[in-house]
Amino acid sequence: MDTTPEQPSRDALHRRFWRQFGLVLAELPAGMWLEVAEASATRDPEGPVARCHVVRSPEDRGYREALAAGLTTLAPPPLDDFEPGYVYEKDVLVCHDEEGRDELRRLVPGVEEDVARSRESSAGTVMRLTAEPGTGGSRVLDALRGLPDGARVSPNYLVSICNVNLCPADEPRVPSRRLPVPPVNRDAGAGLGTSVVVIDTGLVVNWDLDERLAVYPWLRDEDGRVTGRLEQRDGSDLLDDVPPRVLPGEPWDSTSLPTGQVAGELRGQAASGVVHEYVGHGTFITGVVRCVAPRTRVRTYNRLQWAGTTDADGFGRHLLDALADYEDRNGAWPDVISLSAGVRPLPGESLRSLDAFMEELHRHENTVLVAAAGNDASDQPFYPAAYARHDPSVIAVGALDATQSRRAVYSDHGPWVSVYARGSYLVNAFAFGSYTPLHPDDEIFGERPEVEDGYDDPGDGLFHGLARWSGTSFATPLVAGLIAARMSAAGESSRVAARWLLGRAHAQAVRDRDGEPLPRLLVDQEVR
Repeated sequence: MDTTPEQPSRDALHRRFWRQFGLVLAELPAGMWLEVAEASATRDPEGPVARCHVVRSPEDRGYREALAAGLTTLAPPPLDDFEPGYVYEKDVLVCHDEEGRDELRRLVPGVEEDVARSRESSAGTVMRLTAEPGTGGSRVLDALRGLPDGARVSPNYLVSICNVNLCPADEPRVPSRRLPVPPVNRDAGAGLGTSVVVIDTGLVVNWDLDERLAVYPWLRDEDGRVTGRLEQRDGSDLLDDVPPRVLPGEPWDSTSLPTGQVAGELRGQAASGVVHEYVGHGTFITGVVRCVAPRTRVRTYNRLQWAGTTDADGFGRHLLDALADYEDRNGAWPDVISLSAGVRPLPGESLRSLDAFMEELHRHENTVLVAAAGNDASDQPFYPAAYARHDPSVIAVGALDATQSRRAVYSDHGPWVSVYARGSYLVNAFAFGSYTPLHPDDEIFGERPEVEDGYDDPGDGLFHGLARWSGTSFATPLVAGLIAARMSAAGESSRVAARWLLGRAHAQAVRDRDGEPLPRLLVDQEVR
């Protein structure tokens, strides 16, 4: 009997997208213009002309607060058949080399360089478009269709924890059991001498208070201390009206730290105890890494600051800044980078804004990037994970359901996905406080474990430091932790350990619903 969970209806996913998009707009810089293009969009001049919907992030404080609190929703375009596919900055293109910039100026009318932004960009020259838009109403798509194939020019995409859904597969729920899934590795030395950097939404404020560490002790150091402890500038909680921001930690000397240390940048949580969307995402991921590899050193960065998103032009810069900070503190890049964010660019494109980052990754031969494949149930490449198809320095991670024998219904898939690991119904460290679900159940990919362990009524949404959550976001740190565990067990570099694990994944592959092999790593995966 086919027990494949039903996916939400098209209308339900559309409602979810526009509601979630409103949340993102509430945290974007005020007055930023974005364009949502149909899924049929292409830069092929012979292809269909896609329609676009233009939205501006509100400047009115009250409206921003209402969007953030879910008290109002963003109005979708008045088109029943509008299928959102791509989100990018309106009237902006990024030229990734001089040739692309010169071709854009020569072939497209009304192009001006944004000099100030170009100085800050690690991706290239930022250009603004001013000509009248064509049939579809998009200057960006019109310009791209006027350029030759291979021109290194791209939109300034919105990079997110997911792509069209703009969020994980489901929302955090209160677990009835106070044990992590995956469980803490019985090998207490797993990950000894290794390092993992998580680049995400940072750690929740006050995550390392003693009473909170008692709830998720796997984030505590082996000697009962947390080193690299981070504090607010004024020692207080963030207030509701303070936007998420990067807060520096105290300087520390990595040579004097005990193994298994966790540190990171903070993400705001309201002093009222209300947990906002995406607060806890980075903390949850950090906890998964530490359950699989209890002795690895983890540092978590807050670089997805707009409700789990950033723009493509800044994405590569944020990654390089975080890794430069880590290198300053430690003298080298980490063994593993765990990244649960990306974007699905236009057909046939990669994410050019990451070219400088990828060059640096190739130069650091002892670092491997483990990246989430995305939660759109799509086979279209999601970057940077999709680099894995031709680049051994990248591992793309899809999600298994709770049985670990099937691909999760929400998981992206395809030949560019390296491996699958359990991403459904994991339990790990989260915030303390109340959280109100943003989406009704019929808009969520509704998978349940074979053996239902239950969860508290999500109506009250009162969290006590743990959550149950699903998505490729959380399968990714499971694989990152396994690489760290294999490194310490075999004395191998991260890339050699990753290759060994991929070999095991293919040896224990199962057939997917479409008959394709599903290379998989298990929660209790043997690494020796």
